[in-house]
Amino acid sequence: MLISALIFGLLGSFHCIGMCGPIAFILPVDRTNNFKRISQIFLYHLGRIITYSLIGLLFGLLGKSFYLFGFQQQLSIIVGVIMIIAILIHIKHLINIIFLNPYLN
Repeated sequence: MLISALIFGLLGSFHCIGMCGPIAFILPVDRTNNFKRISQIFLYHLGRIITYSLIGLLFGLLGKSFYLFGFQQQLSIIVGVIMIIAILIHIKHLINIIFLNPYLN
């Protein structure tokens, strides 16, 4: 369980490199004063950690309420079926575009 969490964390870091990295580079940081620079970067990361923690807490409580009401298993099955249907519709649409469009051949 811990190894899979580590793997997912490492794979999720690519998201941070692509999205959070550019945001961190454009932060308005005072580069002339070292104390201000460190405190501004610290406050940015503190705000980010608190925000992600609160969002995780909110979704955790929401998921726990589904578990308490006994909806979690049914909800998982319904969402899985919807995802499969969405993929099949998308694949059918792509096949129609590729094979029925005379301009692509």
